[in-house]
Amino acid sequence: MTPNAIRWEVPPLSTASVQAAIHYRDGIAALVSGMANADRLLSAAAALDPGFVLAYVGLDVCMVASGGRYEPKRPEYGQIGRGERQHAEVVHTVLCGDYVHAVDLRREHLMEFPGDLLIVWLPMLQRAELKLTVSPMSSSSETPVHPRRQM
Repeated sequence: MTPNAIRWEVPPLSTASVQAAIHYRDGIAALVSGMANADRLLSAAAALDPGFVLAYVGLDVCMVASGGRYEPKRPEYGQIGRGERQHAEVVHTVLCGDYVHAVDLRREHLMEFPGDLLIVWLPMLQRAELKLTVSPMSSSSETPVHPRRQM
């Protein structure tokens, strides 16, 4: 097998909108690279296809990555594929703080879809969130500041 034969599969996207898919992929790339326009790209993907579940999942991650609070919700998945359903479940589990279960779900998902960039990147978000919860504070009345907000 040659190195070019190795494929980094990603879950097929359920959106019928090519523009929504482009905005989604660009938004995820912006999110994991720390660019400020990720939320706008993902919002555009959701606006182009209101049924595009992964666009909303990406927006949830953007919100948490920028210091916001995750509001757990279970959207109607409709006609999405197994890969998208797994992706959404991994993200939901991580954002709810069930890291032990998330490790197993993430491993299973990445065995089939090793190129799912957001799922590959999620441990970085977990580390940032864990750092917030365990960092010492000078007084108990202080509110921790998300690392990205300290810049």
